[in-house]
Amino acid sequence: SAEPDGWYGAIDAGYHVIDDINAESSTTGANWNWEVNDGWAAFARLGYRFNPNWRVELEGGYRSGDIGTVRAVSGTQGLCSSLPATGPCYSPEGDIESTTLMANVIYDFGYSAWNIRPFVGLGVGVNHVSTDTVGRLRATPAVTFTADDSSTKFAAQAIAGLAWAVSDRANIDLTYRYLTGDAAFDSSVAGTGNVPFGEWSGDYDQSHTVSLGLRYAFGAEPAAPPPP
Repeated sequence: SAEPDGWYGAIDAGYHVIDDINAESSTTGANWNWEVNDGWAAFARLGYRFNPNWRVELEGGYRSGDIGTVRAVSGTQGLCSSLPATGPCYSPEGDIESTTLMANVIYDFGYSAWNIRPFVGLGVGVNHVSTDTVGRLRATPAVTFTADDSSTKFAAQAIAGLAWAVSDRANIDLTYRYLTGDAAFDSSVAGTGNVPFGEWSGDYDQSHTVSLGLRYAFGAEPAAPPPP
């Protein structure tokens, strides 16, 4: 059941985990940890297989990112929910979402006739990180903080997984992706006596995604050898 060389397509869905995003204000130098809750991810891939071991692909991806707690690395600053203006400090509403476009190079171990084949790969591209949140400052509850901005930065990823051949053209891929890159967003505040934070910059790093996908080969079957 050797998979033919040539073009293939794939779709994947899975689970995404990312460490806190550490971002620094360009105006005040404030340093906050932005917690991003675990969420879902999805990918679409168009690839080309050159031979039984090497293939390349163009991958579009999405990673969700509901915002959890937002706290200063040191001090009392950070964000609370916008309502109520006083009382307990809950996590603010909002999201930090990622949309990627990556070019991957994949190496499949073993031989094309194997039913289960491990693979590894590397990818480079861009990560569009969108930040949308509103809240009130922990240290100054009367001040409202708003961010609704995005950035597109260089990104890289490492890939590892297992492919299970369910037919001569279809594979089920179990894939792990580690994504790293940068992110930035602008912010504003409403309230008296408070210095704007301006643009925040940090790392969209330590991003771990595990997905399950279906890959289907469109390439032509190898020509049969001539009769003796």
